[in-house]
Amino acid sequence: MHTMCFWPSSGSQRVEAIGAALAVLILSFAATAPARAQDTPTGTLSGRVVDAQTDEPLQNATVALWTETATDSTLVTGTVTGPEGRFSIDDVAVDAYTLRISFVGYSTQRFPDTRPARDAEDADLGTIQLAPKTTQQGEVEVTADRPAARVETDRNVYNTSERALSAGGSARTVLEDLPSIRIDMDGSISFRGNESVSLHINGDPASLQGQSLVSYLESLSADAVERVEVIPNPSAKYEPEGMSGIINIVLSRDLEAKWNGGLTLGGERDANDRYGGNGSANVGVQAGGWRVVGTYSHRRDSEEDTNARTVERFAQNESNTWVDQTGREEEQDRSHSFRTEVDYNFAESTSLGLETSLSLRRNEENGVTNYWEYAGGTPTAPNRTDRYARVLDNSSSDESVDGRLDFGHDFSEDHSLEAQVRYDRDFETEDGLYNVYGAEDGTRLSSPRERELDVVNEDEQDGSLEVDYSRPLGAFSLETGYKGTLRRLDSDQTYEGRTTVFTFDELIHAAYGTLSRGIGDFQLEAGLRAETVNTTFDLSSDNEVTNSSYVSVYPSAFITYKPSPKQQARLSYSKRVDRPGLWDINPIEDNENPTFREEGNPGLAPEYIHSFELSMTQRWGVGSVSVTPYLRHTVNEIEEVRRRETNANGETVIVRRAENLSSSTSYGTELVTTFNVGDRLEGTISGNVYRSVTDGSNVTTDLSNDAILFSGRGSVRGKLRDGLQLELSQFYRPARDIPPQGRIDRFTSTEMALQQELLGGDGTLTLRVDDLLNDTNINMWYRDQDLYQESNMQWGAREVSLSFQYNFGSGSNSDQRGRDRDYR
Repeated sequence: MHTMCFWPSSGSQRVEAIGAALAVLILSFAATAPARAQDTPTGTLSGRVVDAQTDEPLQNATVALWTETATDSTLVTGTVTGPEGRFSIDDVAVDAYTLRISFVGYSTQRFPDTRPARDAEDADLGTIQLAPKTTQQGEVEVTADRPAARVETDRNVYNTSERALSAGGSARTVLEDLPSIRIDMDGSISFRGNESVSLHINGDPASLQGQSLVSYLESLSADAVERVEVIPNPSAKYEPEGMSGIINIVLSRDLEAKWNGGLTLGGERDANDRYGGNGSANVGVQAGGWRVVGTYSHRRDSEEDTNARTVERFAQNESNTWVDQTGREEEQDRSHSFRTEVDYNFAESTSLGLETSLSLRRNEENGVTNYWEYAGGTPTAPNRTDRYARVLDNSSSDESVDGRLDFGHDFSEDHSLEAQVRYDRDFETEDGLYNVYGAEDGTRLSSPRERELDVVNEDEQDGSLEVDYSRPLGAFSLETGYKGTLRRLDSDQTYEGRTTVFTFDELIHAAYGTLSRGIGDFQLEAGLRAETVNTTFDLSSDNEVTNSSYVSVYPSAFITYKPSPKQQARLSYSKRVDRPGLWDINPIEDNENPTFREEGNPGLAPEYIHSFELSMTQRWGVGSVSVTPYLRHTVNEIEEVRRRETNANGETVIVRRAENLSSSTSYGTELVTTFNVGDRLEGTISGNVYRSVTDGSNVTTDLSNDAILFSGRGSVRGKLRDGLQLELSQFYRPARDIPPQGRIDRFTSTEMALQQELLGGDGTLTLRVDDLLNDTNINMWYRDQDLYQESNMQWGAREVSLSFQYNFGSGSNSDQRGRDRDYR
């Protein structure tokens, strides 16, 4: 029995003290600032929106305030109406605005020279009537269209629902085309070069991890994604997992109309003549306080991957050994995904909702890898010691279910209580058969000389209870809450007659509190989150149990300066954590390659990051520029370490195992620009350059490193004519060094899409080309004290797809483009 306790180092404590001091200073300044320190008085607007013919209230009508000049029009703020058609917009600078009120299937009302009032009676605009549209116009004016990207107080928001590059694709396709986000071939998701990013779906952490999570994203149709929110430096309100922040995928609800639905069908073919297809359908209704949505999607993909690797293993008292290998694998993936949402409003202030999802995935993988082994000074024929082929026949399945029960109650304006109970379960099985064939005179023998059977089962369950409460507290706004999470993983593997069984349990109790206050053009916020974590790792097959427990606090602090709707600056600090992933501590081996072996590390400690960031945004009528210098200091950084080992058969293998390095510090700047030229051209250009300094002197192979890294992405969307648009996207990452000695070549990827509207705007036909130049591959070399390696990997190939999407319901598709806005 072993007991382990993890605590941040003294270096971490010094950095944390700086962040905590910043939070205390913000609260002290906010508490002592005069209540009337605002330079500009603020006011309120309220009213009620109804149907002009029936006088029935219109729920979810869009209410927006705009500043308009002869050359520019800028959205200031907005909201949507409640079940009784009522709305209220608070804390708006007293000035002249244009008020726009719109609803699907109704004519938009505009009220120029609208001024908020400080007195509630003067602020009430009374009842506003919207007239239903009785004819289908040949050309419809769309109000308050969502830009491709916008910068908000604590996040960047990318509206993806109308992008041609996403049509017919998956949620993974959507993410891969966003600034500073990458999904590598092994399924790791990174933001600004850091793989420790937390992925949320509809504001809740995704229960799946690693390749299972990416498989789920591939099964989720792109047309189900309304927008993606990137929160680089979250406050203490959010769970602290994700060293480089949170990526939140918001799924479309599409229910401003009384009922609607959609259908998507698509097919694809790549340069290797592999075919695939996808289809999805959704339908929803709302009436009498009820809202029901159902979605189904199916995908079938085929892919061919190739790889080549040369490894020289250094020996101290004898000749070096060599392994040359070349491989090719074919994969076929099939997935089904179901999602339902049922909401009921008991009253205007109380609601109850149930959301469920079910995902079924199947994978068939077949391939062959040829090995040539040598002993001696050079890998030549006279020094060859063995030649064989390893043939893979692998099948796997993944079944996951997720259920969430939500309750919400508004006591009054800015005073609310929310609660959620969640349970999800994911069950994976994998059966891999490896037949090893020898060779004579360059010809593979007909009978295998050995056979390896690898069977893995994993059953993961997660349950959580979360309660959030917010209310005004004098001049402050208070948010507080609790979350309890219990996770359990049962896993077993049988390989060559040996069975490994283990169980992992994790219990987390967390409580948080944040205080915020506006003072003139400044918004101040400080928060603190405290967590207790208890884990048990039971390797029952080896009679070994490891317990650990630790307590951590996570302060956060924000200062936002917004002198106008077009200018904003934000200084922020937060502490976050990256707990060891199950793939890092899992003792179950990956037996895909006999010359390399993955090994879990149950004693791995969590890594902590202290993140400082200054974000500055300037908007114009033709676009915006956001510049974000940042610094991240990480303690106990988790990195993969390689070492040489002799296995039970007397063969030399390279073992890869995650270890804690002393620390790392990275600092750099991210630039995101958006532009639009009239209504014909818009785009986003982004770049991220940073320096990363790692202290890895505490491990056997010194992984200390100092490197300057860069990546960039650009995308542009243009209207060739009415109803026809072209979209291009380019990602580039230059070559870079890897520690202790090595280099990985540059990586680039180009995508293109052409989209034509059909059926009066209710349908679209999209032609998309992924990896347009067919150069998605990686070349690298690596050297340490045990080996020298050169490798080339190419996954997939240029792929051409064609998809058709059709929307139907109460109101035309053209009317619906301005809906589902998210005003904060």
